[in-house]
Amino acid sequence: MLVLEKREVKVLKATNRIYVNTLTPNFYFKNKNKKIVNLKKHLCLLGFMGSGKSTIGKALAERLGFSWVDSDSWIEEKQGRPISKIVSEKGWPAFRAMEREFAFEMNERAPMVISCGGGFPLDDENWQWISSNCTSIYLRVDKDVLLNRLFDETAGRPLVKDMSRTELIAFIDEKLTEREPVYAKADWVIDANGTVQETIQRIQELI
Repeated sequence: MLVLEKREVKVLKATNRIYVNTLTPNFYFKNKNKKIVNLKKHLCLLGFMGSGKSTIGKALAERLGFSWVDSDSWIEEKQGRPISKIVSEKGWPAFRAMEREFAFEMNERAPMVISCGGGFPLDDENWQWISSNCTSIYLRVDKDVLLNRLFDETAGRPLVKDMSRTELIAFIDEKLTEREPVYAKADWVIDANGTVQETIQRIQELI
């Protein structure tokens, strides 16, 4: 039996996916009868930049005793340059090919926590890999929360570092409108508007 702490919840496509309503940020759920996350697969975190994928992924891996990897950092280390430079020199198609190379490499690894780049699941081959090899979790964050987080972190994010607040609002709106339907196909959708610890607690309730 599914035990709910609060009532405001939206079921996506009549499956196990439960969307944690952002109007009730302290809400989470658990199923006492079975473990939801399959720890024999990779645990892949999806979401927009600023959703906390890397910070949460690293902390979650430590709690679970898993290894952790960030796809963007893996590519940067392998290429010896930041993503902004890779894209400016080689273009987005080449970068997506590098993401596919990353996925192929992960096939040889034991189950681990993977923080996927924001655009990683947009590629059809990458999404197929996620669907086949991972339990996927979309860290959903409201636009206004993303705006505040990214505006405070623009210096460390090459894609948005030169944007004004108005430009950043337009960027988030455009990209999230494009990407959220893909993110929402994840096995689970979790409210990540709160603190890192709150989000990790919600994820651990799935295990």
